Amino acid sequence: MRRRLLASTIVAGAMLGSLPAAAQVANDPTGASAGPLEGQAPVANADGDNKAAQGGDIVVTGSRIRSPNLEATSPVTGVVNFVMDTDFEGFRLDGQYSMFNHNNRGGSGILPALNSSSPYGAPAGYPTGMATDGGTIDVTAAFGTSFDDGRGHITAYGGYRKINPVLQANRDYSSCSLSANAAGAANPFACAGSATSPQGSFVAFDGTGADFTSTFFQPGQGGTFAAGRTPFNFNPLNYYQRPDERYTAGFFANYEVSNAIKPYAEFMFMDDRTVAQIAPSGNFGNTTSINCDNPLLGAAQQAFVCRRDNLLVANSPANQLTGQRVVGQAIYNPSVFGDTTAAQFFDPTTGAAYNRGYLQTFRRNVEGGARQDDLQHTSFRGVIGSRGDLGSAWSYDAYYQYGRTNFAETYLNDFSITRLGRALDVVSNPNGGAPVCRSVLTGEDPNCVPYNVFSLNSVTPESVAYLSTPGFQRGVVSEQVASASFSGQLGEYGIKSPWASEGLGLAIGAEYRKEALDLKTDQAFQTGDLSGQGAATLPVSGSFNVKEVFGELRVPVVFDSFIYNLSFTGGYRYSSYKTSAGRGFSTDTYKIEGEFAPIRDIRFRGGYNRAVRAPTVQDLFAPQRVALVGNSDPCAGRVLTAADQGCLLQGLRIGQTVAENPSSQYNGLIGGSPNLVPEVADTYTAGVVIQPSFLPRFALTVDYFDIKVKGAVTTIGTDTILNACNTTLNTEFCGLVNRDAAGSLWLTPQGYVTNTTKNIGGLATRGIDVGASYSYPLGGLGSLGFNFNGTWLDRLVTDTGVSGSYDCVGLFGTTCLQPTPEWRHNARISFSSPSGVGLSVRWRYFGNVKIDATDPNSNLNNPGASGPAPGGVPRPGLAELGVQSYFDLAMTFRVNDAYTFRLGANNLLDREPPLTGSQACPGVVCNGNTFPGVYDALGRYIYAGVTLNL
Repeated sequence: MRRRLLASTIVAGAMLGSLPAAAQVANDPTGASAGPLEGQAPVANADGDNKAAQGGDIVVTGSRIRSPNLEATSPVTGVVNFVMDTDFEGFRLDGQYSMFNHNNRGGSGILPALNSSSPYGAPAGYPTGMATDGGTIDVTAAFGTSFDDGRGHITAYGGYRKINPVLQANRDYSSCSLSANAAGAANPFACAGSATSPQGSFVAFDGTGADFTSTFFQPGQGGTFAAGRTPFNFNPLNYYQRPDERYTAGFFANYEVSNAIKPYAEFMFMDDRTVAQIAPSGNFGNTTSINCDNPLLGAAQQAFVCRRDNLLVANSPANQLTGQRVVGQAIYNPSVFGDTTAAQFFDPTTGAAYNRGYLQTFRRNVEGGARQDDLQHTSFRGVIGSRGDLGSAWSYDAYYQYGRTNFAETYLNDFSITRLGRALDVVSNPNGGAPVCRSVLTGEDPNCVPYNVFSLNSVTPESVAYLSTPGFQRGVVSEQVASASFSGQLGEYGIKSPWASEGLGLAIGAEYRKEALDLKTDQAFQTGDLSGQGAATLPVSGSFNVKEVFGELRVPVVFDSFIYNLSFTGGYRYSSYKTSAGRGFSTDTYKIEGEFAPIRDIRFRGGYNRAVRAPTVQDLFAPQRVALVGNSDPCAGRVLTAADQGCLLQGLRIGQTVAENPSSQYNGLIGGSPNLVPEVADTYTAGVVIQPSFLPRFALTVDYFDIKVKGAVTTIGTDTILNACNTTLNTEFCGLVNRDAAGSLWLTPQGYVTNTTKNIGGLATRGIDVGASYSYPLGGLGSLGFNFNGTWLDRLVTDTGVSGSYDCVGLFGTTCLQPTPEWRHNARISFSSPSGVGLSVRWRYFGNVKIDATDPNSNLNNPGASGPAPGGVPRPGLAELGVQSYFDLAMTFRVNDAYTFRLGANNLLDREPPLTGSQACPGVVCNGNTFPGVYDALGRYIYAGVTLNL
């Protein structure tokens, strides 16, 4: 049987992007998924399960698409399809152990970067030689039996899986964060990193006249500041594969009371716990000023920070943490503002006046260890229903389904921004003169401990303990479904074509469904007080319900007559939605399909399908917030001129230099909208199936597809918005760019690109799928099998609805994101013998892709100095990701009917993944300098298993 299982009952994906480790990233053969980059909260990545989906496996495929088919949801991009053999009898035990194996041999031209004099060279260490890790144990058991003379049947199952982690430190190509060098450099890559370093990096204003700008400094010897910064390599502690432990259990039962009454029940349970890990937290520029009476500052540091030009001005005297304007800005650029009076602050205890100098602090908490995100999803789903025959012509199926996922998150080793401000606001204690937090003297926070980041190796365990703050989230996703459908064979009433042996088939039904989300976050998450999150995580609560009626009619016109087959199928579904925000909307979906086979050997098929995807609860109700979602800023890293019209339209000025983010991460304002409406998709398909009688056991299928989505529920993309503003000067796009007082899109939350979810112009894809199979008997030796499946992609277009459209076929990068080759295929040759020995070799092929930044399309083209193609010339390491071929080997050994052993290796030749640099490594799909959702990121995958049938 096939029973649909809503993704939200297994996947708490609506919970602000967190996915359980049970849901594997699509096309990810290694279990490593795109994770967060520097400064972002880690979200759950893939589970590491490398087994192909088989009957009974759970497959997560994405967001919901409504179709008029009898099943309430199409499995194209929106459901979890669960296939279970409910007639299974006996006992089956299956166990498998798998692991990754890779020889760190310094390929892809990365050794010069690893061996350079940077902090990531040989002294820092990188792996060499063979690495074997990521071991996974997976055990399942199933039991089935019939009872009451076969009228009833029950199948029960249970499973346990444990996955060991793989750190990016364990692969040479991911052991440092790569940055692509510009054209003309000796090597394609260099090791880069974050400005938030263990030594500490500080931004203060310096210079005079037009050269007055914010500049990086770091602590020097003897209480001084030295120009520049030392980047921090944040890769080694990040996970390629997370540790994970999962328990599953369930049963399927049915009983035949009569032909008309056959009740059934189903229950499924899953408990999954995983820990995501990224580099240590710290002060990610969360504090932007320092008090000039601070005894932690050396004399030279105090003199530099507190000189008149760098003092905060009087028009924002209370803004200690996000104050941006300084006296020098008013002096050297009075068009911005004209207040040249330094602000005076007063100590609440002594009444003494003091000034504050601008000093944005970036300091890594290496003393406190990596940030860890403990994620747990506990899911269950129950179904009760009945099916049966209502005479010879009609049958029915009616059921009620309830599913729920409980979500718990505990975030560890992060810093409190509020406490950072207090721990840096230090004065001399009147009793003895020792440094003390001002908040201790005022009684505001008696537990505060000074955080000395101005001298090397001066951070104390007590200050780290004070600053460390956990974060907690708890949530529930639930779904209820009540459905009833009736199927009729109208041929029983003589309603059929005179040229067909079968009559018309009709199905009608109705369904009610309600989905709800309730996510609660603690104060640390809600207020954005956790420094390593990049933004606040706000509570979400909302629901919607939908009432539907549907029908489908199949008309065999000719069957086994003067032509072999001619038939048509049509379907219709009406859906009425209502959200908890009081909005309502309705949709109509329908389809028409046809098959024509003049002879048995060849069959033509085609169809048209109108489908819709309604906004999810998260699409509708996610709070709007600023988060690190961008990958580039075309206006950063260079002196702006009059030719930079797009940058000037964003409020920047000629002669200004905007600081670029060393981690290539920029702010976007993201979130949902209750005004969203369903997106609409029109799908056209045409194909042919050839099974020639003169060549038995051969089949060839060729299918054309053309899908157009209008009003797509998605975001435009921060990089697309910036590129479009700079290349087209479109005021609508430029108006979405909000720069802070320093012109930055990352230094403070006040700088961001508005990129909320909306109904944009649309999406479209078109291509051809090709499949072929052939089996050749070898007599008593067994048989050979050949299988081939390939896809030629002609177009993958996004219509922004404002600045036109762009096509991502054959491209990757900050706008197109994940590599999308024009051609990809799987080819397999297999041998099976009567003795139970099987052997197969598979070839997985991915075509080459090029960087999107050099495409002439204005939505893609990005010639910015800090981007993937400065001046329109691609950085050599990013210009192209070449053709990738992987070879997989699988063997099976059957010992009588009880035991079946299997052994195999994917990526048998241990091919390394193609690498990219930070300028073209979008965090949503890129992790460890590559794209694990497309390429094998961890090397060779080896597995061995056994199945016992009793």
